[in-house]
Amino acid sequence: MLREQGVELARARAETVRILEAAGIAATGGQPAKDALSSLGIDVEEIRRRADDTFGPGAFQYPRPAYTPHAKKALEQTLREARALGHEKFGTEHILLGLLSAGEGRGLQVLTALDVAPATLREAILTRLAEQP
Repeated sequence: MLREQGVELARARAETVRILEAAGIAATGGQPAKDALSSLGIDVEEIRRRADDTFGPGAFQYPRPAYTPHAKKALEQTLREARALGHEKFGTEHILLGLLSAGEGRGLQVLTALDVAPATLREAILTRLAEQP
């Protein structure tokens, strides 16, 4: 859905880092925590490799990001959006709807910086969902 709106992954990642750094949040990828674990003899990369081998690529994500109040609101909206559509489960399209309906937060800032029109994206998502069985 985002690709259809012209969003490229590399640009989205770069814009996310830029917005986080502008907010004073270092985009370190958890390196300080990895270093602390390493000092205890724990190899996070080895854990990642084993988890990927056992559970599939990307199964282990470290560090888990803390949820900001805006992220929590977006997740709450995700559930509301799925329920409003009569869906018992939610997927990435519902998360996008939640992010859009939350009306604020860094995720929305990233989309806006990438010239994604929230109303257009919302309509495209709802159209796609209506087409699904």
